[in-house]
Amino acid sequence: MQETTWDRVVSFIQRKIFRSYKARLDHQYKHGGWEWLGRLDELAHHQILAGYFNYLKRGGTILDLGSGEGVLNDSIQKQNYSRYVGVDLSGEAARIGNEKRGDEKTTFYQGNMDTYVPEGTFDVICINEALYFSGDAVKLLNRLQAYLAPDGFFMISLLSPKGDAIWSNLYPYYEFLDENKVTNIRNVTWTCRILKPRSR
Repeated sequence: MQETTWDRVVSFIQRKIFRSYKARLDHQYKHGGWEWLGRLDELAHHQILAGYFNYLKRGGTILDLGSGEGVLNDSIQKQNYSRYVGVDLSGEAARIGNEKRGDEKTTFYQGNMDTYVPEGTFDVICINEALYFSGDAVKLLNRLQAYLAPDGFFMISLLSPKGDAIWSNLYPYYEFLDENKVTNIRNVTWTCRILKPRSR
């Protein structure tokens, strides 16, 4: 679909005047601004999450919140899941995800993770590099517990030390079942964890 001058003007006003984060994301995705997520130096933390899924829930279902266009989906690989749902605030990211990766068991939607209501339950709910954008991480995970299948778990990746406060807030409510840290050549470190609700 050809972008008209009017489309560009509306996009500019939303991004620059109203400071719409969603409009900025859509613009960035449309113009390749997030393609760097697929670089080699980003691969290791995606592979840790994919390894968790493939080792513990191969053949299962996964909800990927803050999925972007689905870079993590490439690491998990289609033959290893029965259903993958990616949700991102950017409708453009969801469009690209469906265009590049969508099929009968892989779907991307536009939605806000804090308000998105999943259809059905999932073996794994993943939030990869996106939990910082939630208004309240604990409240979000508490709400999403209802959409975890029996023996399901959360997979979360956060930058260190940027995500340290989020981990501290989650710890009283969630048991950390496993943890891996990975540092790339640019000295960027991620902490990847599997979480499940603590028994009350």
